[in-house]
Amino acid sequence: MAEPDTRCQIVFEHYDRGDERRREALLALGNGVLSWRANAPEASVMPRADDSQHYAGFYRAGWYDEAPREVNGDSVQMAALVNLPDPFGLSFALDDGDWFSLDRVELQHYQQTLSLDTGVLERHLEFDLAEYRVRLLERRLVSMATPNLAVLRWELQLPPGLKLRLRTVLDGGVRNAGVRRNRAYEGRRLQHLAFDHDEKGAAALSARLHNQRRRLAMATEIRTPEQPLQWRATLDDHRLIQQTDCTVADSGRLIIEKCAVVLVDEERPATDEDARVEAQRQLPCDGYEQLEQASTEAWQRLWQGLALTADDSQLQHALHFHAFHLLQTVSPLSVGRDLGFPPRGWMEGYYGQVFWDELFAYPILATHWPELARSLLDYRYARLDKARERARRAGLRGAMFPWRSARTGEEETPPWQCNPMSGRWMADHTRLQRHIGSAVAYDAWQLYLATADEALLAGPVGELIIEVARFWASLAQFDASRQRYLICGVIGPDEYHNSYPDAAEPGLNNNTYTNLMAAWTLDRARQVLALLSEADAAALRQRLKVEPDEPEHWQAVAEGLYLPFVDDQLLSQFEGFDKLEAPSQEWLHGDRPRLDWMLEARHDSCDRYQLTKQADVLMAYHLLPRQTRQQILERMGYRHDSACTRHTVAYHLARITHESSLSKVVCAGALAAIDSEASWSYYQQALATDLGSPGNSGTQEGIHLGAMCGSLDVMQRHYLGVRLELDGLYIFPSPPPELQQIALSLVFRQARLNLQLADGSLWVRAADENSGSVPLHYAQGRCQLGPGESLEIAIPTPQDRSATH
Repeated sequence: MAEPDTRCQIVFEHYDRGDERRREALLALGNGVLSWRANAPEASVMPRADDSQHYAGFYRAGWYDEAPREVNGDSVQMAALVNLPDPFGLSFALDDGDWFSLDRVELQHYQQTLSLDTGVLERHLEFDLAEYRVRLLERRLVSMATPNLAVLRWELQLPPGLKLRLRTVLDGGVRNAGVRRNRAYEGRRLQHLAFDHDEKGAAALSARLHNQRRRLAMATEIRTPEQPLQWRATLDDHRLIQQTDCTVADSGRLIIEKCAVVLVDEERPATDEDARVEAQRQLPCDGYEQLEQASTEAWQRLWQGLALTADDSQLQHALHFHAFHLLQTVSPLSVGRDLGFPPRGWMEGYYGQVFWDELFAYPILATHWPELARSLLDYRYARLDKARERARRAGLRGAMFPWRSARTGEEETPPWQCNPMSGRWMADHTRLQRHIGSAVAYDAWQLYLATADEALLAGPVGELIIEVARFWASLAQFDASRQRYLICGVIGPDEYHNSYPDAAEPGLNNNTYTNLMAAWTLDRARQVLALLSEADAAALRQRLKVEPDEPEHWQAVAEGLYLPFVDDQLLSQFEGFDKLEAPSQEWLHGDRPRLDWMLEARHDSCDRYQLTKQADVLMAYHLLPRQTRQQILERMGYRHDSACTRHTVAYHLARITHESSLSKVVCAGALAAIDSEASWSYYQQALATDLGSPGNSGTQEGIHLGAMCGSLDVMQRHYLGVRLELDGLYIFPSPPPELQQIALSLVFRQARLNLQLADGSLWVRAADENSGSVPLHYAQGRCQLGPGESLEIAIPTPQDRSATH
């Protein structure tokens, strides 16, 4: 088996009871289909209790329950990712002693290691138990080679002849309880549980959800390869407990392996009994070493799509960790499974629902693993009809995508959020974040630019962009007094502003980011029709029933949208933002609870103040290249030169609390070509969002996948300056002085390019096996880079960049 690269490991050298839940999320394993929190197996053997130290989470991607819940007096039907039965409870005891627990032994050595290159999590323990020295080597994986398989292996070193009791648990009585403030929406979700088991250590479980068509089968098998054992079983509160006795062999070694296979819905036979049999049949015959080898080889093929190295070991470490979690969430095993992109990975944070966070992953996926980007596009395209229906119900045209999505394509935003400080329910109006549609259109366009796939443009890409554009064109209303189109009653990316102070209805008018991205989408819709062949354009128009005068109306709306400028110099966050009260500086910089909770507990609201949870206006500066922004603004008739840009950026930076994980990565991108020093500072903070967070942080609920992907995007799109355009690949690097050497590979229209930043230059080399040349644009000109050819691009100084921005 290949030796892991120590530069690609996450290592904890000591046990910290208070940090266990965060580490369970940080070190979670997945393969795009299954996800397994790094919960200690021995913790799952004890009777279920309210244990704040551990949380056993095991999930099937996209497997949601929609059972109604009573919340704040309302019956709420909202999708939530299901916590599956926990199949990995495992522990041992000496004779009649207590079951092994880290908190009851004298720990001599502790090391927990996640190998990013292989997807294997290892725990190495050495401790004294009842005057005996015990060594435990644990290895676990979620197979990147087999979609429905997870495996645990223990190797115990004990004195020969010692008598042991072994216990393993298949816990079907689990609840969704990973986020305490969400308990009113969560609870027990699995119903109709039934079990099978035998004396050889095999077991199976079947269950259903509130929707009787959503069904699960799980099988487990306990193996002791060097010492076959007989197991006896009991059932207690939906927990199948299997137990046996054994004597340590002369070698002093005892190996225990436990495999788990999960089948859901159409993967399993119709009857529960047959489903349990089928799940057992799919248990692998291979031993742990063979299963790990197959998974490792699959991981190695995946990593070839990035090939990232850096002279800064901490930077490389963080970026590999972020890419690892991206590939655990969206993998080749995800393709064809109708799965979206959850912002906390496939865990219980945000109920496992899908927001806009693929926006931060798409530039990376489209240029490294385009087939994975296509899979996410298919998730949105499959819900296009539902988005059209939602628009019609609102009296609008086109497609209105929900802010939060899950299985059905309906809106999944919970109507209420519990404030843990006051105990009161706060209305959640964030379903008004209509800018989600522009994110879907942006992602679709990025995939087309990366692949130049005309069939995509004439099909899903074109349909998504045009239908979102039609939505904007119908939502925007013409105001004769201003001779402008207005978009009213929406919420921007900043969730701290839901309405005007004391307003009867939620929603804000003319959010800058929303309006800019609406204009961008309307422009793209016209461009789609112009790019297609006459036959394809006619077919698309006919399929979507595009009326002859619609494209001209799209153009009129795009050029006539209103933007809320202050003194013709400053782009405000939304109309009226500048009239709000000035916030206390302590709220921006002091040590305090989450601001919306703190203010609501005082019967106040963030809506009253000029502060934002996260970058809002600056999202446009992060997302859209300067040239694109300028073109949009000029066509709208607005002046926004470099002085206005700096004034706008400084104004909003002074009002951001950065209480969203996305905020600092957005600021790093927005500032890359404006203020290199500030950009790098924000970037360093963004890299530490999860790895550097305290044990009681929100990381416990799941990693912050959008911020992780955003760090990779900022590196490639801003610092290395890689931009996808219709006429080729644009490379205009703006690396901070601190970024000395980094290399990565990417794919652009089926051609592989290797980029290396070193010694004040960015080298671009086309792979020998490329079938054609790549059109490149850079500051000194343009070229066609043929197979095996290289190009050196000089790095402009920060002063030069500042002068041109």
